[in-house]
Amino acid sequence: MFSRIFQSNYWDNSWKNFGNGIAPKCQNNENESPEDKIKPDPLDPKNIADSIIRLEELKKASLSKTKHDSDEVLEQALSILRHTESIISSIRRASVGMVSEDIEAQTMISSVEDTPKAVKEWLAATFTKQIFGRRQAVEPPKFRSIVQAVRASMYVDKITRKTSQAPVDVSPATLMLQDQLNNWDIDVFKYDGLTGNKPFRGLFGEVLRRYGLVKRFKINLHNLENYCALVENGYNLHGNPYHNAIHGADVLITTHNLISSTGFASWMTDIEILALLFSAMIHDVEHTGTTNNFHICTSSPLTIMYNDRSVLENHHISSAYRYLDQPDSNPFDKLSKDDFREMRGIAVEAVLGTDMSAHFTQIKNMQNALFNPSTVNRNTAMTLILHCADISHPTKTWGLHKKWTDNLMEEFFCQGDKETSLGLPNSPLCNRTETLVPESQVGFIDFIIVPSMNLLGDMFDALLLLQNEEANATGTKSVNYKKVDRPWDNRLSENRKRWKELVTPKDETPVTPAVNGRVKEEETESVKEKVSHPPTKKNSTTDQPSSRKSSSQRNSQTDAPSSLNGGPKILEEDPKTVSSPTATGQSAAVVGACP
Repeated sequence: MFSRIFQSNYWDNSWKNFGNGIAPKCQNNENESPEDKIKPDPLDPKNIADSIIRLEELKKASLSKTKHDSDEVLEQALSILRHTESIISSIRRASVGMVSEDIEAQTMISSVEDTPKAVKEWLAATFTKQIFGRRQAVEPPKFRSIVQAVRASMYVDKITRKTSQAPVDVSPATLMLQDQLNNWDIDVFKYDGLTGNKPFRGLFGEVLRRYGLVKRFKINLHNLENYCALVENGYNLHGNPYHNAIHGADVLITTHNLISSTGFASWMTDIEILALLFSAMIHDVEHTGTTNNFHICTSSPLTIMYNDRSVLENHHISSAYRYLDQPDSNPFDKLSKDDFREMRGIAVEAVLGTDMSAHFTQIKNMQNALFNPSTVNRNTAMTLILHCADISHPTKTWGLHKKWTDNLMEEFFCQGDKETSLGLPNSPLCNRTETLVPESQVGFIDFIIVPSMNLLGDMFDALLLLQNEEANATGTKSVNYKKVDRPWDNRLSENRKRWKELVTPKDETPVTPAVNGRVKEEETESVKEKVSHPPTKKNSTTDQPSSRKSSSQRNSQTDAPSSLNGGPKILEEDPKTVSSPTATGQSAAVVGACP
């Protein structure tokens, strides 16, 4: 019997049956129970676990009777089944998470009697949330998904080593990328200068090659270069000091480092990695240098087009996909329809997730999901990665962070100048003479960046630990999980300290601050007794002079709390009151700048 088991025809038929949901087993019809004749669910991990048990018993029974090569075949079969069990468990859990959000409504619609099928489909498509950009959960796992699982352990080494296929004529920009692409503190300003303000043409292709995605998806390199040129022109369309191609390149590099240095790329599929990197590159293309709220208050054409909802974010993703329709500018034309649809679904959700008005909702949702990591939605996880990369400049060295802050504040002040010329009140942090930069940055780090980056690290740890436990349970892997490194912690602590020193100069006795670091009028007399110079002295340590407002003026102002600085998007809110923490731990109302 054992000799017959290892005949090629038997194994061909057995594995063919396994693909149809029937596990390979000994052909012994006399002992076959009625339940063995029932075709099991191919997505049920229990059936694959039963197959493993059967094969293990078969191996024990054949140890003394079979040859070494037969034993090796069984070992390989066991290994394949363990891998399959692990990946199908993950696929099924993720699928359940994707469809559970609106399952009750869809079930109700499908259960309605005496209703044509077309009407039910229309109701489901119109009045329930659909799985946008995702394959349906009932679709069986494809072979490429299993291959991805087998390759997972090889990812980190692959993406962290330098590219070996360097061009013959290596430019200084290419050499810098090969040497420093995996460096958390890479000087993207220097890299942009080496490229002649054309950072994406070499960068995006190099990043994709690190993950093997150019070959995997047959990306057209000629079209890729044309597309990157369109993206660069889009970023530089309005001459923004901050939201330009350098910022886009920085977010792309940071996103790459977040998923590679932590090993999180092993948790992602190939199409997810491609979609996330693409989203990082195009996430702010054609940014106008003004906030969503400015567009709403001025009734700009973009506001009319996108109905006041995530105006700029919708414009970014729309522009990026319009570029793909340009002649010879679609590098993804070889992707299958399913892959392209999934990539677009991830990109749309991730870019819309960079709307800072959704920041606290996004953070809260992930915090709740991490109580049970197996329920974390994959798109939600990738959206958080891009969101954190977008606001990550305080996690870099002081020199880089300071330069980013200066550029950002200049962009804010330019918006303030436009508002003044239009007779509009200045938006928060857009007044050149009254904005206190150090105070705002301390608050931004304390209440936005630190909680966000801590949560991101916790998400990495939770999902990778879960992946590791599943691998150990199935015998695929046996390694003790080590928490991810967090290079941003030291940088945040150092940068906060530097800003804090600017808030309270060493040669000045600290005074009791009010909200946003301004001295209360009623405390002026006591302060005069403690310091030798008047409290109305301007803060010479800031880039712009600051003015002290009276108590009545402060009560009537609509400036945003200092904790919400860090980019125009952070200030974007509907003209409704939104509660959020301030630098003093109190709550304040972030209001729009509409007259």
